[in-house]
Amino acid sequence: MRSLLAAVLFFEAVVVALAIPVAVIADGRGAVAAWSLAVLALLLVLGAGLVRRLYGIAVGWVLQVLVCLSGLLVPAMGVLGLAFLGVWVVALVYGAKGDRLAAENKAKAAARTRDAGVPADEGSVTAGPSGDVAGPPSSDG
Repeated sequence: MRSLLAAVLFFEAVVVALAIPVAVIADGRGAVAAWSLAVLALLLVLGAGLVRRLYGIAVGWVLQVLVCLSGLLVPAMGVLGLAFLGVWVVALVYGAKGDRLAAENKAKAAARTRDAGVPADEGSVTAGPSGDVAGPPSSDG
């Protein structure tokens, strides 16, 4: 889930960065709008890196609010901010659902392995103390 949220924040940073020339030229907002959007884009990139931490999702929510508020500088950013807010919510919901299904599948696979009586390391290749590689025991005798 968290890698999906990081991707949302990164693409949001790209969109905010692309809005800088619009703020300066088309809307005539000047340097204040350009610098504000540049800082917001930088914060979004930093937030994409922080989303893997415990407090990362809260940082993402704050950034979503800031992007929506950037619509005060460039009106189109308000619309894009709301669109990205929707993408953020969808990523949270379906990312959590995907994580839950992956955990269930992992638990089922572990239960099948346990019920079949197959040790977890059987069939794997291991290196001995001398560095030579040994595979599973052969039945050649």
